[in-house]
Amino acid sequence: MNAVPRDEMTPKERMSAFAAGRKIDRIPCSSFGGETACHLIGTTISQYRHSAKLMAEVEIAAYQKYHHDGAGVGPGFLALAEAMGSTLKYPEDNIPFIADPALKNWTDFDKLSPCDPHKDGKLPMYLEALSMIKDAIGEEVPVSSGVGGPFTTAGLVRGTENFLKDLRRNPEMVQRLLHLVTETTMRYMDAVIDMGCNVSIGDPTASGSLLSVKQFREFAKPYLKILEDHVIERTGKGCSLHICGDSTPIWADMADTGAPTLSLDNVIDLAEAKKVVGHRTCISGNVKPVETLMKGSHEQIEAEVKECLRKAWDNPKGFVLAIGCQIPLGTPPENFICFMNAARKYGRYPLNPENFAE
Repeated sequence: MNAVPRDEMTPKERMSAFAAGRKIDRIPCSSFGGETACHLIGTTISQYRHSAKLMAEVEIAAYQKYHHDGAGVGPGFLALAEAMGSTLKYPEDNIPFIADPALKNWTDFDKLSPCDPHKDGKLPMYLEALSMIKDAIGEEVPVSSGVGGPFTTAGLVRGTENFLKDLRRNPEMVQRLLHLVTETTMRYMDAVIDMGCNVSIGDPTASGSLLSVKQFREFAKPYLKILEDHVIERTGKGCSLHICGDSTPIWADMADTGAPTLSLDNVIDLAEAKKVVGHRTCISGNVKPVETLMKGSHEQIEAEVKECLRKAWDNPKGFVLAIGCQIPLGTPPENFICFMNAARKYGRYPLNPENFAE
């Protein structure tokens, strides 16, 4: 199978058919790109993060180069925390970070209020970029906006280290902050849905690497469920959920939120996820971002795509081939093209397991 078959469907046609359980031409593919594709138009990450026009141009250029199955921009957790008062530091050509959290003292809590996505911080800029992307390529590809989960965003408003300590020493205030952050996130989600776009959630700090199962159920799960329930009420379907690290102990809890797709980090065994939760939800994953996609040879990328397919192609609720987390800065475009072409070669429907057998 050396030749790369041509796509027979647009991403929008493919994902619509996939969601409805109809026939599709190849396995769906998704990625976490965003600012890591800035090099495609010769801009820096700092410039990108301050311009709706550049955000849209980067995303449009990435789609036109790769033809993956989703496009869009979103505030994630950083811009949501910034809109609530945290200060971000913007390196010229690297990922921004929290320089000064908004809530250094709980005595200042009453100064916080839910954000207006059309006025506060850079949230209006993300909505503007999303509109540009939808106008340019929305007829071909589903357009969505990724938001941070409440637990991660709340940590960036409070300061993550202090927030994690507060789970034990001040749980009542933690819950109040989580409610406030959830309201902000929901308002932004509503603005996105009003535009006719989709939403997704990433909640990396809610990882099993940082929280016990009990803590996840007390401080993260209820707020993820509030958001999923709201999106279901607005659109008739939930939104995908990504949690970094080892999420094995909380798979059932993640499915309980109502998320129709669980995006799984590359540390996860897809075969085990299929066995435990595949009857409840679609799973998405999980080629290694650094070791394979960024640094691996094309042979290694193809081999890992085949391994993912071998483990999860027959997941009862469906499988989306994806990168395990965000595409790293400095990933050669040729490597992502290789990833997509491997999906086209080995993920062609009707799937033939002999093509990706061990």
